[in-house]
Amino acid sequence: MASAHLAIDLGASSGRAIVGSLRGNPTVVELQEIHRFEHHPCPTPAGPVWDLTGIWLNVLEGIRQAAEWCRENDLELNSIGVDTWGVDWALVGKSGELLALPHCYRDPQNHEAMEKVLEIVGGREALYARTGIQLMQINSLFQVMARNMREPELVAAAHRLLFMPDLFHFWLSGELTTERTIASTSGMLALETGDWDYELMDQLNIPTEMLGPIIDPGDVIGNVRSEIAEATGLGADVKVIAPGTHDTASAVAAVPVDPSLEKQGWAYLSSGTWSLLGAELAHSFASEKSCAAPFTNELGLSGTTRFLKNIAGLWLVQELRREELDAGREISYAEMAAQATEVEAFQTLIDPNAAQFAAPGNMAGKIREFAESTGQPLPETLGELVRCCLDSLALCYRETVDLLEDILGQPVKVLYIVGGGANNRLLTEITATVMQRPVSAGPTEATAIGNVLIQALGCGVLADRFEIRDVVSRSFEPEVFLPENSAIVMEDSVYSKYREILGS
Repeated sequence: MASAHLAIDLGASSGRAIVGSLRGNPTVVELQEIHRFEHHPCPTPAGPVWDLTGIWLNVLEGIRQAAEWCRENDLELNSIGVDTWGVDWALVGKSGELLALPHCYRDPQNHEAMEKVLEIVGGREALYARTGIQLMQINSLFQVMARNMREPELVAAAHRLLFMPDLFHFWLSGELTTERTIASTSGMLALETGDWDYELMDQLNIPTEMLGPIIDPGDVIGNVRSEIAEATGLGADVKVIAPGTHDTASAVAAVPVDPSLEKQGWAYLSSGTWSLLGAELAHSFASEKSCAAPFTNELGLSGTTRFLKNIAGLWLVQELRREELDAGREISYAEMAAQATEVEAFQTLIDPNAAQFAAPGNMAGKIREFAESTGQPLPETLGELVRCCLDSLALCYRETVDLLEDILGQPVKVLYIVGGGANNRLLTEITATVMQRPVSAGPTEATAIGNVLIQALGCGVLADRFEIRDVVSRSFEPEVFLPENSAIVMEDSVYSKYREILGS
């Protein structure tokens, strides 16, 4: 009997509806992309907000097409689960009414709130010791503080705070839930317990009545509402099941780890708009070194911890492409990578995590300004700009893996790259060269795969997270990049140059 599950995978710039069908003995999973769409934050006087109704209409369209596709292929759709990007949230009232549009995490007003929080709690180290979360102004804690400072009546009126996937699960099922992996991105959970840090919220004068019970990935939330079933053609008994609702949690669950490295010796890189590089741990871990690095403790499937560092990622290249499109020059990511391949490696380097690169707009100009301020050649062509970004990201990955080894006291023998960035062969080859370690690339749809398989776990089709990885390994064959096979040459001085740039 085949088991079919629908993953609604929402990134910060696009969304997909993907059906995963499990069949065979031993089990394999096959994916079918049903619907894809783009979405973007909307500028308002209150700050950038998400086009929530636009996203929701596309979610419903994806469900409608998935139901139709399953009927045509004689499959019964068993469940639906939603994953999204991290940290963003919405407030709902007692009647379930949305009280305000959710803000985009790139809202500049979060910076002032972050400084206020740190002043109250006694600094970065004190807050990190409580939450184990890397301090970034995008963190939900600072967003909530910003909203509470500007409009306390709005926050006080909230019946529940729902993270983005929780909101869509509510709209699908009518059930108010908060899933643990997405909540763990917020900076509002206590490191020791994995539950809400009520004492911290009280210290910051943030209302806690809106913080509901927390569920785990694989938990059944309920059935789809009758209105949803009628509007989309679903069966009324289709379940809504929480995957790892933070997209990285689902992606890490689908990393096809060699069983001999399962307990130690590997790292993952979930590569997309953001790069999230880290290790899977049995328990959370916080130290002076991990705070200084910084590494964050986000929660994963079956009580694991995603001990990781946020890196700017392919946002840099996405912004360069957006500028080309805005100027009327149509170009694909593949064409941009091809132009970068023709450029000599490691000529100009940037700090991908420098604050100026986090804000949208004028990416090419900001890269050239950085190059000029650090005495490097100015990248003029698009190929040179892209090559600068990819070289710098690869060097940042090496630095992060070096830090990871030092903090955890164990070697990283293989880096597994999953997500859309695994399609960028040039970046993967540069990374293998820079790291002098094997790099395994794929599957690119790790988030959707993890989402589907965690739903299957919730339906009782799969037994545990180890069986999930067995299914992934049987179903997809990643491409392995060996440093000795690379045509790219990196002199020792390049990494030293990169470190000097970071220091400056």
